[in-house]
Amino acid sequence: MEEKVISTLSGVGIYGIISILIFVTFFVVALLWVMGLKQNYIEHMGDLPLDEAEQNPEKSTPSKSI
Repeated sequence: MEEKVISTLSGVGIYGIISILIFVTFFVVALLWVMGLKQNYIEHMGDLPLDEAEQNPEKSTPSKSI
């Protein structure tokens, strides 16, 4: 049913092209952003969960209450 409705509309083919262009543009921008990140920033962000555990050791170990 939906196929018949969509096929009777004029200009529907352009939506597929627009959606692919939006996806490719987003992917390329995200790739360029990641490639432009400084190594120090990447290491800092990677160490954040470990830094919190070192600063608050009582929060990193689950406590059992019976």
